Amino acid sequence: MKHYSIWSNYRFAYGPLWKKKKKIIFSTLAEAVFFVFVPVAGTAVTAAIVGALDAGTAMRRLVYMILLAFAGYGVLNMIKVYLENRGWLQYIEARIELFVMLPIEKDLSISMEQYEDVEIHKQKEKARDCTWTNADGLEGFFHDNSDLLKNVLGLIVYSLIVGAMNLKILLMLIGMSALSAAAGYLVTRYVRRTRDALAEQDMTMRYIDRIVDDVQGGKDIRIFGLGRWIIGKYDEAIKRRRRISFGRDMREYGSNTLDTVLNAARELICYLYLITQLSHGMRISEFIFYLGLIGGFSNWLGLIGKYVVGVKRDSDMICDLRTYLDLEESRETETAFDCSAWTDIEIKFDHVSYRYSGAKEDTLKDVSFHLRAGEKLALVGINGAGKTTIVKLMSGLYLPTEGTVYVNGISTRELNRTGYFAKQAAIFQEPFRTSYSIGENVALAEQYDEERVWSVLSRAGLKEKVRGLGRKLETCLGKDISPDGIELSGGEMQKLLLARVLYRDVPLIMLDEPTAALDALAETEIYEKYQTMLENKTVLFISHRLASTRFCDRIIMLSEGRICEQGTHAGLMEAQGNYYEMFQVQSRYYQESEKDAEQAEMRDLI
Repeated sequence: MKHYSIWSNYRFAYGPLWKKKKKIIFSTLAEAVFFVFVPVAGTAVTAAIVGALDAGTAMRRLVYMILLAFAGYGVLNMIKVYLENRGWLQYIEARIELFVMLPIEKDLSISMEQYEDVEIHKQKEKARDCTWTNADGLEGFFHDNSDLLKNVLGLIVYSLIVGAMNLKILLMLIGMSALSAAAGYLVTRYVRRTRDALAEQDMTMRYIDRIVDDVQGGKDIRIFGLGRWIIGKYDEAIKRRRRISFGRDMREYGSNTLDTVLNAARELICYLYLITQLSHGMRISEFIFYLGLIGGFSNWLGLIGKYVVGVKRDSDMICDLRTYLDLEESRETETAFDCSAWTDIEIKFDHVSYRYSGAKEDTLKDVSFHLRAGEKLALVGINGAGKTTIVKLMSGLYLPTEGTVYVNGISTRELNRTGYFAKQAAIFQEPFRTSYSIGENVALAEQYDEERVWSVLSRAGLKEKVRGLGRKLETCLGKDISPDGIELSGGEMQKLLLARVLYRDVPLIMLDEPTAALDALAETEIYEKYQTMLENKTVLFISHRLASTRFCDRIIMLSEGRICEQGTHAGLMEAQGNYYEMFQVQSRYYQESEKDAEQAEMRDLI
């Protein structure tokens, strides 16, 4: 975590408030004034009534005085309560409107490499905690500073009165409160040290929440009876979090106990002093007035220590947020190459290596190849060979650890990557879809050209399916948002993804095993559609089924992060190397599967 001064955090939190919501600041000042003035007025009213009784004021006049005093006090108290309630609502509004989107915007602006980094995910969790809670973080900072302002103002007013009565009493009260505040500060330091460990457990619990909430995964959970296992994992995270929190809670308990003892000692000393003064001729009305003030003064001092500690704790959480927000973004430089005019794309890998953060060795090792404009290239190899890493490097999501990836002769380090992203479309193993409408899922935009959407759905073979739905293009995928939403089959989802690629109409297409969940025949059908409809496009195919890559112009086989073979399907089969052996193994498997299916069909007929 980076260190930001408390004053810097004040500017960070209150700067947007002053620019966009000044009324909240003025309302806070008014709330502080009434918060201090109303108790003083109440104490003064009580003392005045007691004084009037002591002076023998006529009952009729005394009743009028009491009614008038309490009516005025009631009005002041109503204004005070209104300002306090309004303050809570205003701080919630400020947090949501000005700050809650900051971590989300940051998620979308950092590089893919950062997004996948575990340590950065911890920072993200802590940043989220700062903006998503009412009692801590940014909103806690507003609340604690508001309460601190009230108590400081109250302390100033009461100090002037109590100090005039007896300076020694004032210094004693201040000393005891400072001791209480020091104990609270030590607790805050301990809390800061435990924040990373707590963030890890929060990540685990939120991950389990996502698993349980996943409709697709719900089938596996039930069929395999994973309920107890998942609950056990959640329970383990809760227990670990509880153990981490125990030390913090015990320290907070000790600090609160010390605070209680010091408060009792303060009040006892003050009461004894006032009783002594009463025996030396102090009037009863003065006794009651000063008794109320000293009790309030002790309260101001104790609460100031509490809220100073709270502000420090909240400031630490703001530091967590700002640490995450200050991560270097994948911003485009002024000299970044503008590729908006490109209509064709060719790509060259020049001795490219890539190592993931924290890894001991390179995942991709000295890879060189050339993907020409309009060419269809297949990447094959066993899991972990480096295929997906090549896709991410080719797309510009990753930058090479060594070597260079050239796009139309320009290094991806020098490209305007946002502009380059607009020239490509990709479909990965886990296809991205939202629970919004089919039309929005095809166009990946809220506003879209309906005629064009229908056209690409027709070409992809999904038009009749969508036409038969009650809400047609407005039908939602999944039931997360609409109870009338539908689920597409694996093959239908692939057709929708093909329609998305066709709608985007870009020169570079990357397909990273999008059909892995389909059977061999369904995959072949989808790939044939891609081959036919992506003519003149530069296409990179990745498939674990070699039969689906035969139509490609060229095939590259990877093994342990290196290119071990490349050529056409016919050429690689003739060479009888690794590609040939893998193809033969897969062919036997499919032939045996087809033979078993034929035998089963014959048994059914008999």
